Amino acid sequence: MYVKLPRYGFPARYNENHLALLVRDPHCLFAYWEFSEEQMNLVSREYGCPWGEVPLFLRVYDLTGLNFDGDNAHSYCDIKVHPLADNHYIKEVDGNHSYCVDIGVFTAEGRFVTLLRSNLVHTPRDSMADGSGVIWADLLDRLTGLKPKGVIETESFSSEGVYISSRVVENE
Repeated sequence: MYVKLPRYGFPARYNENHLALLVRDPHCLFAYWEFSEEQMNLVSREYGCPWGEVPLFLRVYDLTGLNFDGDNAHSYCDIKVHPLADNHYIKEVDGNHSYCVDIGVFTAEGRFVTLLRSNLVHTPRDSMADGSGVIWADLLDRLTGLKPKGVIETESFSSEGVYISSRVVENE
């Protein structure tokens, strides 16, 4: 099946079932999705109402350090979304954590039924490095003239400016 492109730009829909999860920053994720006509009709018939009235929810799983099998998340939260929406920002997530999202519906008995599942993402940490590893020159120390022990500074000049390089010398 070929998708007819509008005269300019991309089509508004591809008629596919897809849910993608992206990281915006350490505390915010972005999910976007699309349901095929067939999937929307199936869910609408099951609920006995038009697609625009089907109660959809995003279920956000915290999967940090886990091999997810569908039931073993550390925690999850449900977010109600409008059925005509195709994206949502998920705020107040933790930095340095792994997440996955399902979009689905609840049965009359209260059981969550997954319609689509996203990819797994990992948010960046929200703090500075702990200082282990490579020793980096500190601007404040250079400005005040303080030098860490074991560091030898050398200066070189060029037409483009002054360069200060440092090397670590083992204590003798």
